Amino acid sequence: MIDDDQGLRRITFVKKTTSAASPSGNHQNTSQEMLRPVVTQLRANITNAPKTVETNVDLNELRAAIDDLPELNVTKVVALHRRIVNGDFKIDSERLAGKLIELESSLDSE
Repeated sequence: MIDDDQGLRRITFVKKTTSAASPSGNHQNTSQEMLRPVVTQLRANITNAPKTVETNVDLNELRAAIDDLPELNVTKVVALHRRIVNGDFKIDSERLAGKLIELESSLDSE
């Protein structure tokens, strides 16, 4: 969540993927664990919200915006996060440099 200059908070929504759960069922548990702090914060925001504020939300626009979000493989994100936190994620500097050169070349050709 991001605080803006008026003290309001914007929430970034994550689109739920429809990929099959892992055989052990860890995919669902991991998703629930990741969403728990978000839900807790949303509940706190609702509880602490001023009662006089009117919110006009077009649900069709909201649904369209959510549907336009890219799909996210939560399992891969969590696995990558754990590798980074544990210090097991190694950056291949030669591969990274090659990708940067490719990107720069593709931008120059346009």
